[in-house]
Order: sequence, then C-alpha cells, then structure tokens
Amino acid sequence: MNSLAAKSTCEESAAQSALAQFERTVNKAVEAFPSSSLLQRLQLGTLQMSDYHLILTTLFHQTYSSPYTFARAAVNCSWHHEAAKEFLLRHADEERTHWRWILNDLDATGYRGTPPRSLPPHHSAQAFIGLNYFLAEECPVSRLAVACVVEGIGAKYGSVYGGKLLAALNLDKSQASFFINHGQTDIQHTAELRSLVESLSLSANEWQWMHHAAEVAGRFYRGMYEHDSHA
Repeated sequence: MNSLAAKSTCEESAAQSALAQFERTVNKAVEAFPSSSLLQRLQLGTLQMSDYHLILTTLFHQTYSSPYTFARAAVNCSWHHEAAKEFLLRHADEERTHWRWILNDLDATGYRGTPPRSLPPHHSAQAFIGLNYFLAEECPVSRLAVACVVEGIGAKYGSVYGGKLLAALNLDKSQASFFINHGQTDIQHTAELRSLVESLSLSANEWQWMHHAAEVAGRFYRGMYEHDSHA
C-alpha cells in the first residue's frame, strides 16, 4: 500500500470512528430526556394544566428563535459543507411558523396568563437559545448536532408522550398541536439528518464541536422540561 492510500485509509477510519462517537453522544442525550421532571410527572399521572402551560410558554422563545439560528448558521457555514448549508437554510424556512402552534395550543386550553411574546425567556430557554447562536458563529455546521438531538427526541418520544399528554389532561389533538405535529415530522427529519451527517467531510476540530454541541444541547433542552410550576 502506498503512502497516499495508507493516509486515505487512516482518514476514513478516523471519520468513521468520529461518526460512531457522535451517534453515541446523540443517543445518550435522547435516552436521558425522559428523566426530566415534567415527563416524570406525566408518567406518574400528576401532570396539571399549569405544567402544560408552563412548558409551552418556556418553549415558545426557543421555537421562535430556532429558525433564525438555523438561518444564521446557514449564512456562516462554509461552502465546503454545501449540503449542510442548504439543509440549514431549508430547515430555517420549515421551522419559521412552529411558534404559532404553541400560541394556538395555549389559546385552545384556556391560558389566561401573560402572552409569551411579552415575557423574557425563562433562563433554561435562554441557555438553549444562546447555545444555538454561539454555535452558529463559532462552528456553524455543528448547529446540525443540536438538530440531531432535538429531532431525535421528538422522533422517539413525540407520539408516545403526546398520547399520554392527551389522556392526562383530556385534550384533543387540536389542543396539543405543537407536540403532536413534531412527533410526526421529526421522524423524517431524524433520518434526513443522519444521512446528511454521514455524508459530511468534517475536520477533527469540527467533529469535536459536533460532540460538544450534541452533549450540551441534550442537557439544555432537557433543562427546559425541568422548569417546575410547583417550585
């Protein structure tokens, strides 16, 4: 084997190892999600409407900002990662109206509190939003890692916990459109993201950022579901 072939084989092996490690990081973040206090209350049958309203108002700011952090990452992403750049931009457009689902669900379930748009973000949402803006500047392609975690959570748990939510609070699907709709769309998004990440040619430094983004995103996203209305 000549030196160029040996180098190519070594690089391919390193990329495969980095990808496998990244997938483990994402899976670990997804698997940890049900440990959040909100989902524990849902499992125990102690979830109240106030909890539902709280998570919706907490998620509002994250959902409202999400398409703009995708778009910012797309702008900053190198053309070396053309497929990632185009995905980020398409996903920004797709996500841009999802915050309306939250407002619709709040209205449909009799929420009478301060409109979310009039409130500053809860600190847990602010942390998640800040992470996405930071990644969009420091390593734009790693915005995909956050998407892998969030979409992975929705794909794995959206339908299951969406059904439990309907039963626990006696809701119909039109009153839980945010969670029900994401439970459906995130399955396709997860498959698309997996295929996309596998196709990317990332440097060792970019893989490091991908691991970091996935790990922190898992903690911060789960943190929004720890926001306790009874505290």
